[in-house]
Amino acid sequence: MSEFVVHGIPGSPYVRAVALVLEEKRVPYRFAAMGFGAQRSPEHLARHPFGRVPALEYDGWTLYETQAILRYVDAVVPEPALQPAEPREAARMNQLMGITDWYFMPQVSRTISFNRLVAPLVGRAVDESAIAAALPGARACVAEIDRLLDGRTWLAGDRLTLADLLLAPHLSMFAQTAEGQDVLRGHPALSGWLGRIEARPSLQATTWEAMHAKANGAA
Repeated sequence: MSEFVVHGIPGSPYVRAVALVLEEKRVPYRFAAMGFGAQRSPEHLARHPFGRVPALEYDGWTLYETQAILRYVDAVVPEPALQPAEPREAARMNQLMGITDWYFMPQVSRTISFNRLVAPLVGRAVDESAIAAALPGARACVAEIDRLLDGRTWLAGDRLTLADLLLAPHLSMFAQTAEGQDVLRGHPALSGWLGRIEARPSLQATTWEAMHAKANGAA
């Protein structure tokens, strides 16, 4: 099997989602770490013309857009399967992946998590007004995901799916903020889901520190 190469910035929830799927598949991959802002370099723009991360290289082919990458890896490495065959479970998985991309990312990750966790690391001022404005949307996102979880072990049913692996990096970051801890306190079922997924070896292998070590050849 050819080697998977993941291009991205350590700490990006989308980069981590791709790494999570590869870890769950138990296939080797190389993490080509990029510095903050390097996504706009000519080299990376040749891989991803919109200047985002991640991008995946495999068998002489390059692919970008996280959901496309996740589904591609699941097709190329079929076991363990991370997409349900049952139509309602598949629909629920797709719905929750859409919620992560279209609502959780802009309303929570890009605003609250970025300002609280990333901005201080890259020398940017924390925008308190943006955090305050984002909180109602964050509460709505968490409440709806908790409702859709509906007491199940994983988001789409009894088995882990791409929906869990796409959401986990976003919710894990949010839970590190004071705002996230306060919001999640009212949703013990979703907090339980987060505890379960954070205990998986794939999550442990893709922390910020672990991905830095992987990029440096230490893991």
